[in-house]
Amino acid sequence: MISKISRFVACVAILFGVACAPRYTLVNHQKSSGAKSALDAKVDRFGYRKWISETTEPDVVLIGIHGFCGASIDYANLGKHLLQHQPATGLYAYEVRGQGSDPIHQRRGDIGDPRDWYRDLFAFSQLVQEQHPDAKIVWFGESMGALIAAHAWRESPAGDPPCDGLILSSPIVRFRDDIPAWTPGLVQIAATTLPLARVSLATLAGGQEVQMTQTSTHAEQSKKNPYSVDQYTLRMIGALAGLIDQMNACASTLRSPVLVLHGGKDYFNNDSDVRGFVARIPPGTSKTYHNYPQAYHLLMYDEKKEVMFKDIERWLNLLRKNRLKQL
Repeated sequence: MISKISRFVACVAILFGVACAPRYTLVNHQKSSGAKSALDAKVDRFGYRKWISETTEPDVVLIGIHGFCGASIDYANLGKHLLQHQPATGLYAYEVRGQGSDPIHQRRGDIGDPRDWYRDLFAFSQLVQEQHPDAKIVWFGESMGALIAAHAWRESPAGDPPCDGLILSSPIVRFRDDIPAWTPGLVQIAATTLPLARVSLATLAGGQEVQMTQTSTHAEQSKKNPYSVDQYTLRMIGALAGLIDQMNACASTLRSPVLVLHGGKDYFNNDSDVRGFVARIPPGTSKTYHNYPQAYHLLMYDEKKEVMFKDIERWLNLLRKNRLKQL
């Protein structure tokens, strides 16, 4: 039983990124919108990077939400591609709360309330919209970032779309079939009983190697990442499990055009799993699905990433020309 639980948690936890040392701009946002004064307000901080043309004002801006153990630098390949091939598309990517580039060190490896992830996304979207008031805003979530984007959409007020489009790259839409149905429940019990207990990803993985790109595994990437977090709280692992469990329910709430990207060799979900998620998106919402048969989980580092980037370009051009349906 312990080995099955470990395998389940490993599937939740091994969502790694690759990059270099963090260099980003810090921003503040007010956590409590009902504060009576600045002294009453709780201010949260996070960093971000941006890829914006110096000569072209963007008419579409992507907001990148990176994955577990990732960082905003994971969007560098896409950002550089857009600057060269589609400068009218800007890209901002921020450091997700609780990950290794969170400027508030005590939050690293933990999440007190998953809704804080949504609040950060809403706040950052507002900041970007203020900088580019005439641009369409598109959320681009990778892996865990896709979970955050889909759930944030679900939490947004009815009839008030929080963005003009969604790109979900390698979303984890369900638990693998080799995870027993009772295991997520046990993980939630552990997260509730000992929420602040921390476990290392190396221990959870139990020596299992997961291929993340054609040339690297999660363990190799973890060693390279200067922002890798050694241990995570059980409540963070439980929060991720809860988001995965509700992903298909989120699909039915999406009302802006959606682009879903998936690698055929992704360890966490197969093509059928992701097609099932896409099928749950309402018929009146534009939905586009691309599967790359030889690609793995981290598509923005894939050997054929330029093919995916071109698909993103084409979809964005349709969005800017209002050729994608939106309810």
